[in-house]
This record gives sequence, C-alpha cells and structure tokens, in this order.
Amino acid sequence: MKHLLVTCLSISIFALSAPAFAQESEYGALYEAPGVEETFIYCTACHSEMIVAQQGKTRKHWEDLFKWMREEQGMAEIPEPDRTLILDYLAEHYNEDRPHFPKR
Repeated sequence: MKHLLVTCLSISIFALSAPAFAQESEYGALYEAPGVEETFIYCTACHSEMIVAQQGKTRKHWEDLFKWMREEQGMAEIPEPDRTLILDYLAEHYNEDRPHFPKR
C-alpha cells in the first residue's frame, strides 16, 4: 500500500510539473491570431487549411490569388470587413517569410 501511495504521489507531482501537451487547434494548422476564424471558415469551404498554411505570399499576391479564385474557380466575393481581416491575417502570418509554415 505504501508503494502504491508513493507511486501515485510521484505521478501527481510529475503531472503538475510536466508541460501540457499542445492540443490540436479547432483551426487545424492555422496560426491562432485575429482573423484565423474568418480565414478558416472561408478557406476551408473549398480546401484544406494546409493549402493556406503552406503558402508564402505578399499581401498583393494574396489579393491576386483571391481574384484568380473568384474568376477561375468560382469563389464568391468575401464581403468586408472579413476580406480585409483575412488579407491582414494572411499577409502577417503567411507571408514570404513563412513564419508559421506547418512543421508536421
């Protein structure tokens, strides 16, 4: 009984001192910051969030991609203020420097 108590106490102390494991985000691979929810909702209507997360584009290139998706892929126009919020999010977190490129 004493051994069991010591083992349980040791496990409890370890659990309190061990870092929490990161849980999967409700936004998949997308970096959580203002604009992630809108980006996730609009983008995953047609494709995986990984398609977004793998990109590295300037704001201008994101705008050009939106235009291409509307003209060539039939994407609906994203209304304001969501369009600007999404472009701001993408330009900051999925730019040419690719600060949040998925490491999976």
